[in-house]
Amino acid sequence: MTTIASPPEPLPASGLALELSLPSGRLPRSLDHPRGRQIREQHDAWFRTRIAGVGLPAERRLFAECEGVSLMCRVLPGADADRLLGICLAASVLFLLDDVTDGDSVETGRADQYLAVLAGASADGGSTHLRLLGQTLERVRQGVAPRLWDRFTSGFSEVVRAAAAKSRAPVEDYPGYLAVRRADAAFDLVGVAIEHGLGLELELDSGDSSRERELAAFHDACFEHTILVNDLLSYRKEYAAAEPMNALSVLRRTEGLTLQDAVDELCLRLRAAEDAYFTRAAELDAGYGDAHPALRPYLDAWGQMLSGNLAWSLACPRYHGPDGGWIGDPAGGSGGLPVRMVLHPDRTLFR
Repeated sequence: MTTIASPPEPLPASGLALELSLPSGRLPRSLDHPRGRQIREQHDAWFRTRIAGVGLPAERRLFAECEGVSLMCRVLPGADADRLLGICLAASVLFLLDDVTDGDSVETGRADQYLAVLAGASADGGSTHLRLLGQTLERVRQGVAPRLWDRFTSGFSEVVRAAAAKSRAPVEDYPGYLAVRRADAAFDLVGVAIEHGLGLELELDSGDSSRERELAAFHDACFEHTILVNDLLSYRKEYAAAEPMNALSVLRRTEGLTLQDAVDELCLRLRAAEDAYFTRAAELDAGYGDAHPALRPYLDAWGQMLSGNLAWSLACPRYHGPDGGWIGDPAGGSGGLPVRMVLHPDRTLFR
């Protein structure tokens, strides 16, 4: 039975230590895009010309933290640079909108306007954030195949709907949590970014129900891995904000686990998701790889994405504070992976 979570106790200044058992040694070595600095400069220049003078409280989100660029360059290190710039712009505006539509905000109440703009309506006369979305969509659409654009706008619209309904969505258990997070996390946009960024023509998900189920199971494994990494490594930030939409919080609340027991359970589920990624990828490759040349690069790109997301999440200042984080190699090379996470009020340290 779901119970109402009590406000968290403040983290001790000396830190709250949690033992980690992260899977390692199987994912590919994490890479960064070789033109990441240039992409960052182009990204910043594009946004600065469009928010100048409007008083948006977005500059820190877009420029100082800039998850849109740092994350996308990590998860798509082999993407075409110009296409990756568009992907980074889309990611940044998505992160920004996620901030301003958190809870029952004014922007959350404008969900219908956002959905209309995503469907092609003009943003003229709308809020500052709505107009910024409209301008960003015009740039992002350049060079995107119509089938991918349809999937992009559909996935983005799902994020908007999920934000509008988030405060009303009861999360009774872990499977229910995953269902809510699937839309809220914009996960289905990642496949679009991979196909577009790498110029892949993957048409494996149509015309064969068995094949569609196999591909869906592969994406499910990638989704759970991505979400569990995010929830585990962002926990300090979300703990301080009493954020209920986190797998650790859900496991503690619905299964009566201590925090360390919840971390242990999450790490087990993370390992199972990683195993499922390799199993499902091998099955898809064996069944359809010869007939679909784009499939193997697509499957490999997801492995690179999982590795990049883990490396980025371990180092992200937004999660860990400016003096926290971990720089290592998720593939198990130099630096390896941490075995302990220590939550301090202002930073997360790893050992």
